[in-house]
Amino acid sequence: MNNLSTMMREIEGYLTPAIIDSAQRCSQRLLAALPDSKNPANNRVLLAYGGGKDSSYMVAYVRYIQGLIWQQQGSTFQLRISTNRHAAMNDSVMENIDRVYRALHIPGDDFTECLVTDGLQIRHFERHLPMPDSVRQQNRNDVLMNGHRFRADARSTFCNACNLSMVNSFGLAAHYEGGVDVIITGDSPQEQTAYLAWARHLSRLFDAPVADKSRGFSGFLQTLDGVAERYFADIYGADQVTPAHRITWQLARDPLFFNIYQDTAYEAGAHWSLLTEFMHFRFDELMFSFSESDCGNPTLMAHIRGLRAETLMQRSYAEGIREYVRFALGLMEKKDFPPQLIAEMAARYQDDAAIERARQRAAQFAEQAFGLNEIQLVCMIYSPFIAQGHQLNVWLQQLNQAPNEQAVRALLCGDSDDLLLAQQLEHLSGLTIAQMRQCWRSAQVNTLLDGTRGDALSRVLRFDPHKAVIQVNNGALQDIVTEVISGR
Repeated sequence: MNNLSTMMREIEGYLTPAIIDSAQRCSQRLLAALPDSKNPANNRVLLAYGGGKDSSYMVAYVRYIQGLIWQQQGSTFQLRISTNRHAAMNDSVMENIDRVYRALHIPGDDFTECLVTDGLQIRHFERHLPMPDSVRQQNRNDVLMNGHRFRADARSTFCNACNLSMVNSFGLAAHYEGGVDVIITGDSPQEQTAYLAWARHLSRLFDAPVADKSRGFSGFLQTLDGVAERYFADIYGADQVTPAHRITWQLARDPLFFNIYQDTAYEAGAHWSLLTEFMHFRFDELMFSFSESDCGNPTLMAHIRGLRAETLMQRSYAEGIREYVRFALGLMEKKDFPPQLIAEMAARYQDDAAIERARQRAAQFAEQAFGLNEIQLVCMIYSPFIAQGHQLNVWLQQLNQAPNEQAVRALLCGDSDDLLLAQQLEHLSGLTIAQMRQCWRSAQVNTLLDGTRGDALSRVLRFDPHKAVIQVNNGALQDIVTEVISGR
């Protein structure tokens, strides 16, 4: 069944003349770029869809291009849309995706297929498709192990493993059932060049092999697979790297890339009615989280900043939250968020009462998404097991009924197998005893302020974007100190 005629009739009232003109030009460029331009239906095009406001607009734009080519040619390309899920995406994201698909008359359309990747599993989209428990558990482990290794740095804790998982989802979707001919991207040429440079930079940091440039997209994926293998070996131990940590790179065929950045470089306000009235996109209280509209992790990044201030820095939770809010609202402005969304986010943290409500909301989300409570998040902030317990004494001092330090050291270095103590530490940290012992054997990762130590993880942290250096009051030291803040 072909639903394009109905979709085209309904959508055009929500498109500005500028968007219509750009789409017409873009459709001609895409048609010419298809490997079999004379028979559009013989070409399969892949578009990644995160479920947020910008990617929802991208789906609508590409679907409209699909309709334009159909109107002109009597046929059009096969569109494959793929969404990569993780534990920090709640049901409202799937609800938004479903509303977008229905508004665009995608269900039942023979020219379009919609996929969901959950770890290594790839399935057709369904509104209430359950997330596998294995994916949620993997995401929990990644947050804990990255969080302890990077001393709860916001982006390293939540984004490093997630970014590699997203790359793997591209490989899975590009290979699925015979592969694709073209991948559509909305990234600017500068961003694409930066991604390639990023992959090669990471390969050098981790001494991973670099695939031949002639390999195209599969070579890019192969290079990052080598990076992922070495990154997770450093985090988990070489014998604990699982297939879920690797990146699919052996593709059915190598797709071309088609860039629509120059055609879609509009901030969200330019297509607000299309987004909110035609596609009925809704900004969920958790998933609209600072510069993200499909992920609740920035809420937890702010929460951890507040907990860090309250515990390690001996200040107040609200002070830490306000530091993060100032930083993250600045990111929203840089990303051209509409003023009303920036104002809405600022209002969530406008006073102490609002901050307390936000704290309760974040605590509930940490439990729901990752099964982590406040005690376990605070433990991650101290990272007490890293570098043979460098911060162990400081962490134990702030606990009620803390275990004996020497007994903990004996257990984690392998000189003891005290099961009751192991259970107590697992309850306090969320880590298994094997994971705690891996932390014990692992070196401390240094920040931007710690000098020029050259190990791979420290350099990954040092050159990660979206961070700022700020001055804060350290209540424990009774002094002003310099800190790095990062987030999304």
